[in-house]
Amino acid sequence: MTIRRLPSSLVLFFWVLSLTTTATAGDYAERRIIGFSDQGRHFAFEQFGRQDGSGFAYAEIIVIDIEADDWVAGTPVRVLLRDETAGIAYARAKAAEQAAGTLKQLGIWHPGELLASNPPAEIGRDPLKVSVNARFPLPGEAQELTFALQQFPLSATSCAGFSNQPIKGFRLQMTKGAAKPLILHEDTSIPKSRHCPLGYAISDVARFVAPNRSTTYALLVSVLRVGFEGPDRRFIAVTAKSP
Repeated sequence: MTIRRLPSSLVLFFWVLSLTTTATAGDYAERRIIGFSDQGRHFAFEQFGRQDGSGFAYAEIIVIDIEADDWVAGTPVRVLLRDETAGIAYARAKAAEQAAGTLKQLGIWHPGELLASNPPAEIGRDPLKVSVNARFPLPGEAQELTFALQQFPLSATSCAGFSNQPIKGFRLQMTKGAAKPLILHEDTSIPKSRHCPLGYAISDVARFVAPNRSTTYALLVSVLRVGFEGPDRRFIAVTAKSP
């Protein structure tokens, strides 16, 4: 009997397929920055993935009023396809369709600049601290801007009995050069929308410079929270005007 070897392309296909079909514990959302409005007052991003347990594809579009420090009315837009055979791309398309009116009305179409990104699988990076060049892409000496996140235990009655690990809040600071740190966010309680968070990390730092030269920073913070088959990852945004 002659044993024929599979073409290398097929070997690669089945190897990738095995990775995508066996790694089902937990629900690790992905994200995409949609952008900023004309004057930098509004910021939008999407997160998407497939639920653990049900296997349903989902997509969410979150639009933030930076001055009000709150979600824009009618958002987040949330789509959950209650069909295991439906794809994530279809969920994202439906969410984009539903959010299109809000994004157009607010003029959210400027992508801004991605200054830093911290993939969770990358080794050697500090997930709680990132420094960027605030002068980019201008020539000359760099102007260091550092974002640092601290986690701390913070009780939440709604999470009692859900995990044997401590529920956590976070504090996010921004430091310009040698100046005194500026607190961008500090939890005093756990919002219900965050469910039961176990840990945080800085995922992305984006910036938008408006026509009047005002500068807005938006940080996507990943939240690891109690899930059905393991910790789930979702994202929240913290925004700040340049000091």
